[in-house]
This record gives sequence, structure tokens and C-alpha cells, in this order.
Amino acid sequence: MNRAWIISIAVSLILIGGGAAGVFYIMKSVPGQMTVQAVLSAPPEEDAEKTQVPKDTQQIIFESQKLVVQVELEDGTIGSGFLYNDKGDILTNAHVVANAKDVSVITADSKSMPGEVIGISRDTDIAVVRVPGLKGKEPLPIRREDSAKLLDEVLALGSPLGLQNTVTRGEISGLDRTLDIDPFRYENMYQISAPIERGNSGGPLLDRTTGDVIGINSAKLDEETIGFSIPIADVLPMVERWSESPMKSLPEFPEFSDQTPSPVTGTDAEQASYLVQYFYDSINQGDFVTAFSLLSSSWQEKASFEEFRSTYHDILNVQVDNVVADPKEGSVEVTAFLTTEETVDGDVVTKKYKVVYPVVSENRAVKIGEGSVQELKAEDEEAEDSKEKKDGEKEEAA
Repeated sequence: MNRAWIISIAVSLILIGGGAAGVFYIMKSVPGQMTVQAVLSAPPEEDAEKTQVPKDTQQIIFESQKLVVQVELEDGTIGSGFLYNDKGDILTNAHVVANAKDVSVITADSKSMPGEVIGISRDTDIAVVRVPGLKGKEPLPIRREDSAKLLDEVLALGSPLGLQNTVTRGEISGLDRTLDIDPFRYENMYQISAPIERGNSGGPLLDRTTGDVIGINSAKLDEETIGFSIPIADVLPMVERWSESPMKSLPEFPEFSDQTPSPVTGTDAEQASYLVQYFYDSINQGDFVTAFSLLSSSWQEKASFEEFRSTYHDILNVQVDNVVADPKEGSVEVTAFLTTEETVDGDVVTKKYKVVYPVVSENRAVKIGEGSVQELKAEDEEAEDSKEKKDGEKEEAA
């Protein structure tokens, strides 16, 4: 078997239409003891454990998330992908876009764009989607040659519009793994300890120290924090051929044709909460251009970019402590509680705020409308804590 670890198992591919209600299975029983599942983008069942990470790692995560997209099919299936060249080409898993030609992609700033599958493998779980709206945009950096080594630290990124833009952290825990998940064969796979939840499949695996893409997250071991990623260097020659000369006809996948996922995506409230979180992530990284682009046209008309940026001039750090979304007619009202560090008369002080924004749909994108900001004093914080506690008790009683 050389050094390969060959897993012959009861296999399940799980495709998600955006939530638990959209799950369907493709099962093939073969000898073995374990189950591997290839997972599409959707909200993780649990938040990844939150840990403090160095600023350089935070910067890598933030910049990379801008280039990770959600891939959406007409039947409601969703998945992840990422920009790998300046032609607007998205790299994703074949099981995300099997039997599809036209798809939609949603970017980290909630813009929806049309895309077309220009290449897909019948044997390797890789596909390329061309998105004209992303042409000319600088892609994620790709590690083209050196392979990952055992214990290299990695980041696994997922779909922007599952409940959140998921990022999990781990290390390379195994090399040269081989899996068979009908109809695909996975060879030379990286085994990773970064949890691959629903929301990561098709997304990039990054070297934590450089931000380079080293793999495509594709599968996980059921009930285990063991994931598998396709080394990107192994598939680059194939996908670059498709980018240079798109396939005239795409292969069919009868294995998927009889399955119909529920056409469910992240709820409006979930997407609105994500957008407000992303807005403050942008502020925190000093990316005021991205933050300004998330505002509604009516808000942008009232304040120039320079005026908007000057509002946050003295803020050193913003932490979103809690987000509550309340769907309204035609919009979602998002309330966020913030802790900031800012300079006041040369001193660094900590402040608490309550902000309320209407989040609306505008020109095929979700935007943040002009809202209200309230600085919280000690008595305000106590009142809010008491209200949240009572609301929680009511939910438990219900």
C-alpha cells in the first residue's frame, strides 16, 4: 500500500440545501468500519471554539475571507469556493456543482453574481466556476510546489453566508491518505485536525503562517474532528487547462440526479447578523473601503467616504459582544452590542455601545441601512443584562 492509508468504508455524501432540513444522503455500503462524509457549505452545527489569535493571523483570515464565496444552485444546494486566478474563476468541489451549468455565487460582502461551470472532473472532486463579475480581482495566493508537512499549522475557511464566515484552526495530522467516495477517488490527501463542519467543503485550506492556499477542503470523518483536503498542487494542471480552454460539454453525474435537496438557504436573520459582524470585522482591520461598500445607497448619499472613515478615526479596536436579529416587513432589524478601545484626549479608554441597524435587500445584495448608536453606561449595561436574562428564561419556559 506504499505509505497510503486506504479507507474502504460505508460512504456518505451529504449535500446541504442551507440547513438541517436540506440534508440528503448518497449511501454505498462497502467493507469497512468508518464513515467519511463530504460536506457542503452550510452553518456549522456548533461554533468553532473561539481562541485569541495573533494579529497577523487575524489579518490573513480577514483578507482571505473576502475571496471565499458561497456557490448556490437552482435546486437549493449550496457550497463553498474561492477565487484562484484573475479571470474570475472559482475553485470548488465537483460534488458541489454536479449536474449544474449555471450557478450563483455570493461574495463576502453579500453581492450575488452569476457564474458558469467551465470545468468539472468525473473522477476527481474538483470543478471550476467562472464568474465574470470577479474578473480582474486579485485571487488568493496559491502554493504551487512545496507540499505541506506534518504538524504544519492550517486554517480551514468555509462559506461566507452560512450562519457565519467559518474559520477553524488545526494542523496537518497525516499525509498521503486515499479515500473512495463514489464516484470520486481521493488520493494523496492531507489529513487535518482543523474541524471540517458544514460550511467548509469546497473552501480553501490555508497555511496559517503565509495565507497561501495549500488544499481544498472536501471530506470529514463522521463524528470525528478529522478532515481531509485535496492538495491544490495536485489539481492545478487540470483546473488551469479548464481556465484556458473551458469544457464544451460537462459530464453527467447520475449518482446525484435522483436527489432533491430542500431549497433552503440561511435565513434572512442569519444573513443580516453575519453582515453586521462582517462590517465591524472590516472596521477592526482598517478596511474602510469594504465597510463603506456594505452600507445602503441612502446612507452613502448622506455621508461621503471620508466622513464615514473619520467617524472611526479614534477607534483602535471593536469587539462584537452579541448580535440579535429581528425580522421585520421588508428588512431585518439587527441589534449589536459592542466593546471598543478608543483614544480620548490622548488616553486609551474602553467603551460600550448598543447599535441598531435595518438590514435591507438592494440590487441583488444585502445592505446595512442607517441606524442608531447609543453609548451604554453602567446602569444601561445592567438593564440590558437583566432584559437578556429574562428573555432567556422566557425561551426556556416556552
